[in-house]
This record gives sequence, structure tokens and C-alpha cells, in this order.
Amino acid sequence: MLKVIRIPIYIILVSLCLVVNGSAQEKLSIGSRGENVMVSLTPPANVTRIKLYEKTPGIIEFTENELNPMEPTLDLYIPDAGKATGAGVLLCPGGGYEMLTVPGEGGTIADIFKANNIAAFVLRYRHGPQYHYPTTLLDARRALRHIKAHAKEYNVDPDKVGVFGGSAGGHLAAMLATLYNNKMMPEAPYVPDEIDGLSARPAFAILLYPVIDLTDDSITHKGSRTNLTQDNRELYETLSPWKHVTKDTPPAFIVHGTYDFLVPVKNSLLFYEACIKEKVPAEMHLLDTPMHGFGIGANLNDKTVKDWPEQAIRFVERHMKPK
Repeated sequence: MLKVIRIPIYIILVSLCLVVNGSAQEKLSIGSRGENVMVSLTPPANVTRIKLYEKTPGIIEFTENELNPMEPTLDLYIPDAGKATGAGVLLCPGGGYEMLTVPGEGGTIADIFKANNIAAFVLRYRHGPQYHYPTTLLDARRALRHIKAHAKEYNVDPDKVGVFGGSAGGHLAAMLATLYNNKMMPEAPYVPDEIDGLSARPAFAILLYPVIDLTDDSITHKGSRTNLTQDNRELYETLSPWKHVTKDTPPAFIVHGTYDFLVPVKNSLLFYEACIKEKVPAEMHLLDTPMHGFGIGANLNDKTVKDWPEQAIRFVERHMKPK
């Protein structure tokens, strides 16, 4: 009997990069499902990278790479103190919870925020096939709390730190924006510290073609759902962020392609409608594109796509003004 072997998408993507250009360290590739995916094989140059834990809980022994960390890290993009606006943003790259689409949904976008004097922090969170929920969400919550704990060092106001995420990273960002009151912590022998006592609520959420619903097979991204939940149906509703929007959910800025063939636009519509119902400030941009994973539109001749980062920055500035 012929044995079918499933090769993880991140291995396919890295292999594509190496075949196209053996010396390339970054490459825009077409994923196995047709999406544009920017991948990186090495850490960004001249960027400080830190670990989130002195001793990371629940480490699985496995050979890691830039796209598949075994311990969560943050890459720091900090504006000069004299220019900093006080706002900050935690960036969660996508990748279907089986890789990290960096720098396309990480450092590339962090550079834009930094250029606008907003501190940016790229999270390399743990994901499948080695890690699943709740580890992935715990990494994101720890990252946001770490930034707040070191606010003075990073030239940010702890009350002005939001979150960005693309695709599966958008799902992670949306979970952070709706499940921040959950008291879940890493399992013993981990002992919570002072950082764990801080609020995990982001000040705003920027969601780029996010996965939002896990309950409906017709609109969810099944790969992300499987990698996060291991197909545990009991988690689907719990981890569908639109079902947990309340009046206290932070303001949301959403961008999606109307004809996204990989993560249907209905995901964003559900989150937007939930925000409207709860009177949460929300702004949504629907783009006339069938693409997924377009990032900042670097490979597209489409100014409408390229404009969303500027619009997102205006959204942040508007909602971070003193009230």
C-alpha cells in the first residue's frame, strides 16, 4: 500500500525559496494553496531580539528555524525617545499556525510603524505542528504584558499598546482582543511573575484578512483550525473571536479582500458586525482583490492595497489621542 506523507507547508515554502535562489535569505513565494507568502530564513539584521521568559515553560525539544520557534521571542523596532508618539503595536505574523510569514507580516510592517514613530514588536510565537492552543495564545498574552512592563524602556505608554495580525496571526490578534480576561496561565511548574499580573488587553486591534470563525466549515480556514485546536470541536466556539466581542473590546481596524479565496471575507464581516452590535469603534476596508496574504502589496500594482498601512496609522493616532 502506498503511504501518503503530508509535508508541512512551511517546509514546502522554504524549499521553494532555496530552489529559486540558493543564496536568497528572503523570498516572496506562492504557497501551496495559491496565497502570496513572504518568508524569511534568517533573523532580521540590526534588530534586537529578546526572549519572553527567563525560563520558557513547556518547551518541546525540536530543531527550530526562523519560521518555527521553540521559544517565543520579540523583535524590537523602537523609535527615538524624542520622536516616539507613545503608541506601540505587537505584530503577530500569519502562516496558518504552522509557520510564520516573516518579514512580510512582521518586520516589513514593523518598519512602517517605526517610521511613523510608533514602537513595533514582532512576535515569533509557538505554533503547530509542535505547539497548539493554549500555548500560542499564552505567548501572545505574555508578549503584550512584557511590552507594558517595559513601557518606559520602549518609549511607549502601556495604555496605548495594541495588536496587529495577518491571517492566522489576525486570528491570534483577535483572540487577544476578546479573550484577555481569561485567567489561564502556563501549567506548573511554571510560577506566574509580576509581568503575568498586568492586563493583557490591547488598546486597539488591526486585523489583516483575519481568520475569525472556527465553527463554520464553509468560511473557516481549516488548516489554521486544525493546527491550533488539533480538531477539538469543543474549542471551535471558544476560539471564534467574533462570538466574544463585548462593549469592552478594543477599537478594531479591519482589512480584507472581497474575493479572498483562502480566508473568506465573511470572517471579517462577522467581527465587524459584532463590533457594531456592541458599539465598539470599528473601521473596515474591503478591497477589490481575490488575493490572500498580500501584506503591504509590495508585489502588486494596486495603490488601494498599498494605502491600508497609512489608513491604519491614522486609525491608531485617532484612537490614541487623550480623551
